[in-house]
Order: sequence, then structure tokens, then C-alpha cells
Amino acid sequence: MMLYIIKWIYLWILPLGGIVAALIAVLIYMFRHQSPGRKGLLVFTLVLYALSLEPIGDMLLWPLERQCSQPTAQEVQGDVIVLLGGGARAGVPDFDGTGQVGEAAANRFLTALRLQKALHLPIILSGGALLDGDANEAEIEKRLLLSLDVPSDMIYVDMKSRNTAENAAFTKELCQKNNWNHPIVVTSAFHMPRAVRFFAREAMDFTPYPCDYRASDSFHWSAYAVVPQAYILYHSCLAIKEYVGIAAAACRMQ
Repeated sequence: MMLYIIKWIYLWILPLGGIVAALIAVLIYMFRHQSPGRKGLLVFTLVLYALSLEPIGDMLLWPLERQCSQPTAQEVQGDVIVLLGGGARAGVPDFDGTGQVGEAAANRFLTALRLQKALHLPIILSGGALLDGDANEAEIEKRLLLSLDVPSDMIYVDMKSRNTAENAAFTKELCQKNNWNHPIVVTSAFHMPRAVRFFAREAMDFTPYPCDYRASDSFHWSAYAVVPQAYILYHSCLAIKEYVGIAAAACRMQ
């Protein structure tokens, strides 16, 4: 029991928990002294606190992640695998080169690799560099696939895509060029609803294959559920970004 209590206290001391605790202390002082701006700070603190709680983060992610179900290995059908980019880091050392994929990209990559090994299909790596000096994710992933014994003639690279809309557009070009008719699109479950919209806009017949799940099917309440945590805030921000992106896609702003 003491171990859990210590961990619970640590979470309130760590940066985000400490910031929220400090804001609460400031709010108590401001309301006691009727200080101006107290209501605005209260709203800010409540929003920050709420978005940092696991039940809220899961509530935001869950509807996104459950819009498309993952096919079983026996159900999935297609003639090419499309791996959508999820971020990479330039200049960092890797086992056999320089540059590595980020957390979401690594989960997507592992899923696409397992599909490739099971189905023996070609794979499209879709994702380039957004800004000069950024890592080119597709190049890094190609190096990884080659090191894991995926034949070079099974790897196709789209280094031009900078967002999901371009992922879909450039994937369509590669599919038409190589006579592929039914791609299997691999991306994070929270990102799949937006990806589906863009691939559908390109009038492509495809199979969504979500992975990299962040929200559990069931939530178990505990003392930790009321403590703000940085990774939960990150998940909430991911979800909000997707909702904004879906709205922008619906309005043809992308």
C-alpha cells in the first residue's frame, strides 16, 4: 500500500501535477482576496486539469479509436500495404544508421511489418519531411525494413507526403502506376477516422487497419484517475487535433 501512496504523491510533485497543485494554491489565494482574473484562471486550471485525467483522455480518444475495427489476420484482404507516417527524429543514432521513428510511427511500423511478413505484399511507406532539416520518415523506415529482410523490390517510398491528404493523393498515384486496386491502410487508431475520409475522397477501395491503440476498452477507477499526468494531456491533445482535422476535412479546408 505504501508503494502506491508514494507513487500517487510523486505524480503530484512531477511537473504537471506540481503545476496544477500550484495553480490551485494560487486560486485559493485569489478567491480569498477577491483578486481580478480569478475566474479566468479558474477556467484555465479546470480545463488543464480535466484534459490531464485518464477518464477524460480516454473519453476523447475512444470514439476515434472505435470507428474502424481491426480485421483479423484471416479477414484482411488487399494487394498492397500502405504505412502512413507518424513522426521521426533526425540526426539521432540508430542501430545501422541515423534517424529513428517516433512512438506512434514505431507502433504503426511494427504492425505493417507483421502484415507484410504474413501476407507477403508490397509495402508503401508514405511520409516525408515537413520542414528543411526534419527527418524523412519514409527513408528511415525503408532502412529498417531492409535490415529486417523485406526485399527491396517489395518496398515503395513516398517521400513527398506532408499530411494525411497528401498521403492519400500520392498513394493513389503509386497504386495506379503499379496496378494495385485494394490497399490496406495502416495507421494509429485515433488517426484512422481522418485517414479514411481522405482515402475515400480519392475514391479508393481500401481496407482500414488501425493499430497503436491508446484508450482501453474498459476503465478501472483508482486514486491515480484524479491525478493529472503529462502523457494523458498528450493523448487529449492528440484527440483534439484529430477532431479539428476531421472538421477541416469535412469543410474541404485540407
